[in-house]
Amino acid sequence: MEQSKRQGLGARVWASILLVGIIGQLAWAIENQYINLWVYSQSGDAAHINWMTNASAIVAAVTTFFVGAFSDRTGKRKLIIALGYTIWGLTVFLFGLMSFANMELLGADPAKAILLVGILNCLVDCVMTFFGSSANDACYSAFVTDHTDSKSRPFVESVISVMPLLAVALMMLLGLALGLPGDSTGLSQSEFAMKVDSSWLIFFLICGLLTTIVGVISFFLLPKDTIQPNREKNYLYNLVDGFRPKTIKANPMFYVCLLLFLFFNIAVDSFLPYYLVYFQESLGFAGVSFYGAMAIIIGVSSVLVIVAGLFMDKLGKMKFLFPAIIAMALGALGLFLGGTNKYFAVFAAVVLMTGYLIGTAAIGARLRDETPEDKVGSLQGVRMIFAVMLPMVIGSNISLACFQDIYVNEYGQEAARPDKWMFIVTMVSALIALAPAVLLLVLDKRKARTVVQG
Repeated sequence: MEQSKRQGLGARVWASILLVGIIGQLAWAIENQYINLWVYSQSGDAAHINWMTNASAIVAAVTTFFVGAFSDRTGKRKLIIALGYTIWGLTVFLFGLMSFANMELLGADPAKAILLVGILNCLVDCVMTFFGSSANDACYSAFVTDHTDSKSRPFVESVISVMPLLAVALMMLLGLALGLPGDSTGLSQSEFAMKVDSSWLIFFLICGLLTTIVGVISFFLLPKDTIQPNREKNYLYNLVDGFRPKTIKANPMFYVCLLLFLFFNIAVDSFLPYYLVYFQESLGFAGVSFYGAMAIIIGVSSVLVIVAGLFMDKLGKMKFLFPAIIAMALGALGLFLGGTNKYFAVFAAVVLMTGYLIGTAAIGARLRDETPEDKVGSLQGVRMIFAVMLPMVIGSNISLACFQDIYVNEYGQEAARPDKWMFIVTMVSALIALAPAVLLLVLDKRKARTVVQG
């Protein structure tokens, strides 16, 4: 699409970006965060959260790798988004069936029921991730790139970066209405699992319906695809093109951005899969206090990110990147040093989340700018490997290995509870991310000097 035509996005494109984006983030928020609370409520073991994080990261990367290239070749992003969301919603509901009580109904003893909860929720998570990544990671992300330019992307990315928090707010409002995640005080693991079973089932049913409904709406709402099918090279060539030395050499800034995203998201994924469980189990937030803390963290962070997005257009992405990385590191350090002080934990979490979201917006917008227009879909797989799969696997596993809060459950099994040491992993990785950020700044200045001299 020509530059002049892309400056004004138009109401239909904005409606598509917002509706499809927020419901997609709702499904991802459930998959990345609330499902962790669900599985922990049914098993009491953070290791099961780690299983799901690793498996879904690999499925997401492989799916995006193949479907992204396929969407470039066929030019059918709209169809994949609409159909993917429709089926995605159906898979969300399946989580509610994988409960401790249902595993016992299948004939498993309590100890085996806990194991089955982890295994079957992990399998359902992989199925859900396949459809979600096809629709959202591979095609929605490419759709946004197709319909924006370097002038509109910083603000669009800032809006998109706030969507995860707004989705979490929507998710938690529904959870609050249903009494989730529930208070386990005075209850055994099995008693707590039974207590919250039916409420979780209703939660997954409602969220699944919302996702499916948006999928159906997308058939009519999304504008027609504007990209031309790219059949100049065969499908297998497009799959590996992002890893070819020739492609890397031709687009060095894109791959430096990916390296930056790798370390930045390792920092993010060191705490994100576990932090809701941490606030509930380690800091003792429950009921109204849990939702009050999350409301403050989400509300303040969202406002700050939106304000930053407005100025990011004028001042440039890189001016916000370094403060965001440092804020994330300081917020993580604060959560580690603050111990069980609830008030300080909420303050530090606001700093952490604000840095995470502003940094994500800045890096995401810059990565879109550096994405070659004829490889938008095929390079989504490379992006997913470096920005999603590797960070999720590396970050969540390092944090799990660092947890010190190990206990024996009522069935004699050892289980892990998320603790403050994951924030040290976040801080260290955030500081490492400063290195590729500096490299990107150096390359920018070198490029600017070359332009002036030329």
